[in-house]
Amino acid sequence: MKSDAVSRLRRFTVWHAALLLPWAVSAYAFARTFNDNSYLWHVRAGDLQLERGAVLTTDPFSFTMQGEPWRTQSWLAELLYSVADRWAGLDASPFMTFACAVTLFLLAGLFAYRLNRSLLSTVVFLVGTSVVFAGFLNPRPVIFSFPIFAAVVVADHDRRLRWSLPLLMWLWAAVHGSFVIGLGYLGMQAIRRGFDARRIGGLVMAGLPTLLTAHGIGIIDILLAFSLNKGAVDSMTEWGTPDLLSVPFIPVFLGLVGLVYLAHRGGMPARFGWILVPFVALALSANRAVPPAWLGLSPLLGRITVPLRASLRGRMAALLLGAVLLIGPLLLQSDEEIDTSRFPIEAAEHLTAERVFHDDATGGWLIYTQWPQRQVYIDDRAELFGDQMLTFIKTRAGFDLWSEELAKWDIEQALVRVDVPLAETLRLAGWRVAYEDEDFVVLNRPDF
Repeated sequence: MKSDAVSRLRRFTVWHAALLLPWAVSAYAFARTFNDNSYLWHVRAGDLQLERGAVLTTDPFSFTMQGEPWRTQSWLAELLYSVADRWAGLDASPFMTFACAVTLFLLAGLFAYRLNRSLLSTVVFLVGTSVVFAGFLNPRPVIFSFPIFAAVVVADHDRRLRWSLPLLMWLWAAVHGSFVIGLGYLGMQAIRRGFDARRIGGLVMAGLPTLLTAHGIGIIDILLAFSLNKGAVDSMTEWGTPDLLSVPFIPVFLGLVGLVYLAHRGGMPARFGWILVPFVALALSANRAVPPAWLGLSPLLGRITVPLRASLRGRMAALLLGAVLLIGPLLLQSDEEIDTSRFPIEAAEHLTAERVFHDDATGGWLIYTQWPQRQVYIDDRAELFGDQMLTFIKTRAGFDLWSEELAKWDIEQALVRVDVPLAETLRLAGWRVAYEDEDFVVLNRPDF
């Protein structure tokens, strides 16, 4: 027994240790300080839907868009958030993030290994997957779409599992609007395999359930709301054009190089272009599109075999690497449960006016802590606020229209970050400081 253990230890290489990287990324996402403002209003949306017994179709949170048509695309995730919040408050969010991340990496790793039958190649693919997804592992509803997409890829690749595609697509449509990417993936795969009547039928059976969620055909309104508010959406960093040579996205660039090498070696039939072209285009479209594009390309990326031998023994180095990846992320946990530099925890307690100007992150915090007693000026629902989001950005920047915007909504207080131009503009205009710390300031209108 002892000799067997020693033998296994001797076979322990840096490649085996590197298998722990997905765990390390998931554990770090679990341990880091809470800083996602989107999650906060999703919780309250779930509370309201449980109370009403129906999904939301108009805005209940803001005084700028009160009663305007708005469908909450992630209604099923919000119900889960609401129940979890009642159980454990914000402490529940990292558990959901961790569970989704572990499921994602497990499915991706098993799928890649099934394609290449190489531990080393699977490890390299998982390392790339971990790097690409590390910055996107937060508790907002998109986190559920990642393992669901991975499951769709696995199920589509195995005829024995294709029966589950309608259920997976229904679930995806109920938690996040990116389900259209999954439909596109299945459509491209159907074309690649030969678009006959049977495959058309299978595609229809997989796509039809997306129209049978709680919103019914109202799901189309959700998609239209995003497309019609492109200006507001584009103003958000996550929708910016990705830099594939940056550290978070360098695996995508290297993966594309690997695919060129694979095609050169004859390992990628021409019909795989139906997958390659649209998902490379998706990866180039926006920062937040890179993770789903990586999953869409996984049937190709997983076929890349690394031309190295797993003969690096360095057992002490491997053991050290394994230990760091295993326990290191858990040792990095912050002393603060909530990011006080992002959320105005203290400053918000000094709000006394009914209507307050603030940014989108603060909007999420106010919805979570002070709604329904307080309606917000704005939050990060770009598909709802549209032009109002662009007006907010200009107002925060201290452009000339700031006084007109604040007067339009009868704003009596402003809660803004101390470093935004509007803070100094309001001071010069005679607004009085009611509270200030190193991150936020509350300013009162001169006649308030």
